[in-house]
Parts: sequence; structure tokens; C-alpha cells
Amino acid sequence: MKKMRDRIMLGLLVGFISDIPKTLSNEYFYRKGLEKRRFADIVAGIFLPKYRLVTKKATIFGIFGELVISSFMGIPLVYLLSYTGKDKSVIKGLVTGLFGFGFLRGLLANVGIGRNYPKDVVTNVMMSWSSSLWGVTAGLITPLLGDSALFKPNNIVLSNPTDVLISNNIRHKNPKHIPKSDLENTETLYSKTLE
Repeated sequence: MKKMRDRIMLGLLVGFISDIPKTLSNEYFYRKGLEKRRFADIVAGIFLPKYRLVTKKATIFGIFGELVISSFMGIPLVYLLSYTGKDKSVIKGLVTGLFGFGFLRGLLANVGIGRNYPKDVVTNVMMSWSSSLWGVTAGLITPLLGDSALFKPNNIVLSNPTDVLISNNIRHKNPKHIPKSDLENTETLYSKTLE
């Protein structure tokens, strides 16, 4: 199987696939009476008033809206794994899923027309469980679907003027024979950092 190299397309696919177990978990808890709202109802409430949320069209609209949000949540996860490496991808996915639940869905639900974000604790705990299931699933399948070249961490090396002086000393092997231009450049860089 050919693995994906495009981070955005990979993120959209991972988010879409990971939404399936999240939605099934959310629906299960809703039917058992542990949750008062579905994710689809919350998303539909962004665009529709509360009295229209009970219709079948609103539920279908909410399901598609939730799929779109979940798909877009896969993109930051892929970029996170690209820049930090694919080790501990399940934990990174879990954090991304909980962040997506708390920030995006919480923020969006309080912005829309319907404003139907659930206020009871049990519903929020069960929804955070479903979102963490999204994150774990996304963390598991991202390395499987993505090319391994995407997940090589980028090491960020910070430098300061003293590093330049030390590297020049090593390069010239004898500090007495450092060209005057190298010393002046180092002093100029050092004085600019102090300003």
C-alpha cells in the first residue's frame, strides 16, 4: 500500500476515519441515557435555533458538520507528529482529541444561534471520553497511513554569538590565529543581542 505524503490530505483522512468510533461511542452513551446531547446536536446548534434541532434534517446536518470538524482536527495532529516524531503518537493524539473537544467544540457551541452546549457533568465526561477515543484512534492510524519521511522530527538548534566564537576556535584550532573579521562579527552579533 502506498502511504500518503501530503500532510493536509492525511490529516483530513485520519480525522474522518477517527470520527467513526467517536460518533459510535457518542451515540451509544446517548441511547443509554448517559449523555443529554450528541455532538451532531451541538454542531447543528451553531447554525440552527433550538426548536429546529429535533428534526431529522438537523441531525443529518449536524453529523456532516461534526465529520468536517473532526476531519479538520486531524490536520494539527499530523503536523504535531511531523514536527515531534511519531513516538508516543497515541498520547499526542489523545491530547489533540481532548483539546479539540474542550476548545473547538466548546467555543463553537457557545458562539452559534442555538447555544446548546450541555451543562451537566456526566454528559461532558462522556463526551470527553468520546473525544479521547477520537484522539487515540487518530494517533494509532496516522503513522500507519502516513509515509515515514513525514515523521522525522526537526531539531531546532538555537545559536548565540558565543557559539560562533567557539566554533571559530575549533575551526582554527589555535585561538591566537583567529582572523580579525571573525572576532568583529562575533562582537557585532553579541552587541545586537544585548540591545
